[in-house]
Amino acid sequence: MAKVVDHDERRREILNKSLGLFARMGYPQVTYQQLAESCGLTRTALYKYFKNKRDVFDNALYQLVQNINQELHEKIQANPALKSSEKLEMLLSEAVDLCLSNPALMHAIVEYLIAQKRQGQSVEKKIKRHIIGFQRFIQHLVIEGIESGEFSKEIKPSEVEDMLMGLIQAVCLRIMFYDDANREKLLKHCRIIISAIQND
Repeated sequence: MAKVVDHDERRREILNKSLGLFARMGYPQVTYQQLAESCGLTRTALYKYFKNKRDVFDNALYQLVQNINQELHEKIQANPALKSSEKLEMLLSEAVDLCLSNPALMHAIVEYLIAQKRQGQSVEKKIKRHIIGFQRFIQHLVIEGIESGEFSKEIKPSEVEDMLMGLIQAVCLRIMFYDDANREKLLKHCRIIISAIQND
């Protein structure tokens, strides 16, 4: 009797294993053959799921971000008594911790984006695809805070989200290029922005 393959599960496994390989070796150094071998597949079998290395990496990142967003939603929903500012701080704290605990992956992501830019690809579109769920989550919490009266009605949710996303991007760069990526210092900057939008 032929073995039934769950292709969705196989696809998820490929992306998880591939992301680990990219993090260890860096995006430019990984070959399609190495990706296939790390997943216990032949190149031909891997082509059934992904057309090239870029496709593997892009989908691996997308899956990672979707999983993180789901975990964050669950954590915040498990704490309904938290104020909007506390939920926002929890969200940003998780993002900072994720960056700090995965410096090799942060390097691989930057290498990937640089490689795509050199090939004339729209890097902005790729970044937006991956972070849009996180952006919407931030905006939702800001709107929630405005509606509850915790945050000032004068603020624009999109501008707050833009500031906080800029801060997270700066965190990623600091982790990659500086030796002084201090968690508490980074979170303090997040708290300053949150405090600035709160009603007195």
